[in-house]
Amino acid sequence: MRSLTINIPHLTLAFCTVLFISLAGISPSAQAQDPHWSQFGASPLNLNPANTGFFDGDYRFVANHRNQWKSVTTPFIGFSGSFESSLNALSSNRSRIATGFVFNNDQAGDSKMGTNSLMGNISLTRSIDKDSMHFIGGGLQLGVALRSIDYGALTFDEQYDGDIFNPSLGNTENFDNNNHAYMDIGLGFQYVYRSKEGLTIGLGSSVQHLNRPNDGFFSTKVRLFPRMQNHLSLVVPLSAKLQLQPSALWMTQGGNNELTFGTSAQYMLSELPGRTYAFAAGAWLRSGDAVIPYVGLLYNSLRLGISYDVNTSDLDRASNSRGGYELSLSYIIKKVKFTGIKPPCPLY
Repeated sequence: MRSLTINIPHLTLAFCTVLFISLAGISPSAQAQDPHWSQFGASPLNLNPANTGFFDGDYRFVANHRNQWKSVTTPFIGFSGSFESSLNALSSNRSRIATGFVFNNDQAGDSKMGTNSLMGNISLTRSIDKDSMHFIGGGLQLGVALRSIDYGALTFDEQYDGDIFNPSLGNTENFDNNNHAYMDIGLGFQYVYRSKEGLTIGLGSSVQHLNRPNDGFFSTKVRLFPRMQNHLSLVVPLSAKLQLQPSALWMTQGGNNELTFGTSAQYMLSELPGRTYAFAAGAWLRSGDAVIPYVGLLYNSLRLGISYDVNTSDLDRASNSRGGYELSLSYIIKKVKFTGIKPPCPLY
């Protein structure tokens, strides 16, 4: 049984390495059909509903903000906020059930075309060995989204009088509606290995838009393609204070592929009770699109991340390599466990 514990993470790591090296040969599209995050690991409920509740604590709050392409056009702005809670601890049955909610807002272009969604997550995580080193989990995501657009901010050919643009000319375009709502469904699975020495390997896969909701504003339905996200993350301790945190994400949707991979290094400055400080820095590469430098700070249960997309695609002629910044913030609350009251020992 001991040899199984040693071999599983090694085989998993080898499989993950081969998988992502092979995926690197795929030519990705720089444009996807859904908003996404450069700090994908810092938005766990958007990455995979199986991540819900998989953290050391009782409650977790996460917020993400992104501002992109301000140097080229009206910026694309995104915000995400989530809350999750474990319904039970990993008890004698070695299972944990957790629920969570995630709100997403995305707005793009002059027309302020955007999406507001509220999703509910539920997950089940189970330890598959007595030492709690191997975990498998699954999660379901279900919610609603509202799509909207402002046609008044758009311009049309009819508003040009032959010489200049004249907004008073109006236009004869007919639009069916400027907003609509739809239900959305997602599903995810993951496997995590944690050794006693601190090595962690996580491998997961999720699918969004399983029901292929209508994403169009006209009577003709425009179905969203399902989006698959395959992710890999590791924590590799190099010393008592220093660890590497490599990760990779491959997304595919409607024939478009995107591969992001890289690593950060975290150095623990202090581990005193109530005074836990750590600093992290690293970079990721979104193949064919951007280099993403990153810095992060950890203070007790509070984590802050800042990254910037340095555009490397053909659009850099217009953007001057300025893609956009992204912020992430997470906070974990861990309740103090009641250990009982011991009566004082009487003195005789």
